[in-house]
Amino acid sequence: MRLVTADQAGALQAAADTAPVDTAPSVRAIRSFVRGRRRRAWEDVYAVGFAIVVALIYLSDLLSDPLSRLGPASGRAAGQAAGQAASQAVAGAALVIGVAAGLLMLVQAFGPLALSPADSSWLLLSPLDRRSLLRRPTATVAAVAALTGLLGGVLALTMAGPYLHHGSLALPASWLVLSAVGGAGIFLAVVFAAALAQPHPRWRARLRRSCAAVMVIALVGAVAGERWTGLSDAITTEFARTTTGTLGVVAAVSVALAALAGALGWLTLRRFPASVLRADSTRTGTALMAAAFLNVPLLTWIAEDNHWRGRLLTSRRWPGLPPAMALAWADWRRLGRRPALLTVLAASALVPALAGAAITGKPHGVTIAAALLAGGIVSGLHGTAATRRDTNDQTLRRMLGVDPAAALLARAALPALLAAAWLTLALTLLAATGVLSGWLWPLLGLAAGPGVAAAALRMARTAPINPADQGPNLAIGATPPWLISRVLSVIVGLIGAFPALRAVQAGHLHAGTFTAQLPLSAIVLGGYLFIASSLSP
Repeated sequence: MRLVTADQAGALQAAADTAPVDTAPSVRAIRSFVRGRRRRAWEDVYAVGFAIVVALIYLSDLLSDPLSRLGPASGRAAGQAAGQAASQAVAGAALVIGVAAGLLMLVQAFGPLALSPADSSWLLLSPLDRRSLLRRPTATVAAVAALTGLLGGVLALTMAGPYLHHGSLALPASWLVLSAVGGAGIFLAVVFAAALAQPHPRWRARLRRSCAAVMVIALVGAVAGERWTGLSDAITTEFARTTTGTLGVVAAVSVALAALAGALGWLTLRRFPASVLRADSTRTGTALMAAAFLNVPLLTWIAEDNHWRGRLLTSRRWPGLPPAMALAWADWRRLGRRPALLTVLAASALVPALAGAAITGKPHGVTIAAALLAGGIVSGLHGTAATRRDTNDQTLRRMLGVDPAAALLARAALPALLAAAWLTLALTLLAATGVLSGWLWPLLGLAAGPGVAAAALRMARTAPINPADQGPNLAIGATPPWLISRVLSVIVGLIGAFPALRAVQAGHLHAGTFTAQLPLSAIVLGGYLFIASSLSP
């Protein structure tokens, strides 16, 4: 029999204490471990807190005017201009519904369930409980959806506020609470339904089409109500029949549907497919990074990659055009293969008309002008894909031996055409709905299109965003060069379309506006092309 000394016994006991324990890993333990070793600087906490405070200030200022419609004075104002108030109420409610449907479509495009890049790379494929891993993103999505729906429900109530009064009395507080609960419940129910449909492509497509149909019906109904007062009167008559019981039933049904969809979603989390979750997490992480740095071209590249992945293109002959136009023909062919993109651009021309119908007071003209400028620039950017490619890599242009000035001039035609067409359509809708008086406004859109296209071209030819490049220290702090360049591009568009935007903001059109806009658009676009061609290598 072999004796064990005291030193050996102590060593054996220490080995037993330090031996690995065969227990299943816990998501909570892993997150606690990571959280304990993460050091967050006070500057980050201060920046987040300051951003939240600023957002709350702007949100309160934005909601002050709509919430004032719930007071007794709004009923008297509605009585003074019944027709105008009716169309405004219908347009405002439709705008809220359309924006909500658009947000739901955006949520479906990126999930709604997604993990952070680190979790999708390291924890998703590990032997962890899938439901425990998805508990945090599910709670985050639910909280954001509830807050968004709450705000949407309150805004929808405020738009119909003048037609929900009994006499000159203001709405009771219970209506505000019930509308907020109903909006949150509806939004949660749709988001949970999207989570259920996330692993199934057909279900996702059907839900996306349903949201798109709701958005189109709401926007078209709002524009039609602006033109035909009978439709607005019929809708506002239904508003007037709203009671506390009606709002209570809507709130109860929406909460029940949200609870049912949430329970079904919670049951399916344990067997949620990792492949779908990993793909959506990658797309969401890239999109959030691009949005944080205002890198819109990266978002468009993501959309293009998702569209063309797995598709085959038919081979065609090289067009019999001059070399510069043949090089620019790629953008024309791209739009020809994407008719849905042109449809979305055409539908977005309704936004300025809805904004002009739903918003009154001082922000009325400024909001319409800002929407026109933003829409014109975005429309022009959809014709600059090849320009962005050549900015990053000029190998193809040099290999074909095309002069850079001629190539830039040829590629400026499509953005100018898209911007002019979108502005013309938007101004036509503004005139048709009565927001702007007169039918000469569409001609002003044709004249302002080339000036706005200069901003789109300049934005497309800026250098790629580099988050590590902080730039010079200005009065507002370290400003990245990419941010300065994009702000300057917007200023170029503002200068190029200033007479048109000034006329829209004032609501009056004169002959001098055309006299100023036509040469200004030519000078801004021609001057930019001349300067950019001179600086091209």
